[in-house]
Amino acid sequence: MRTFQTFDDAMGAPTDILSPSDTRYTVMLAAGVPKGIPVPAGAASVVFSATGPFWVQYGAAAALPAADDLSGSAPELSPAARRINGIASLGLVAPEACAVALSFFG
Repeated sequence: MRTFQTFDDAMGAPTDILSPSDTRYTVMLAAGVPKGIPVPAGAASVVFSATGPFWVQYGAAAALPAADDLSGSAPELSPAARRINGIASLGLVAPEACAVALSFFG
């Protein structure tokens, strides 16, 4: 699995450019239907892209929020990237049907 590494531009300034991941998933979510995604062995980071909003729960199933959740463990709305070292699964759910792409890095 490739590591999460950014590159400098021609002037030596850091950029947000990454090498492509060699471990990529595409997940099709139906409206309101949760889906569990196993984190591949060796993954320490994930980059998300989606065609619509989605919720993610780390290490547990996700549920669409229906009320305030002040527990500190609420699902997170459409993160761009997260460090997931030591997390075995990701729970995803979306209010409307959408596709979510996950690119994993070591």
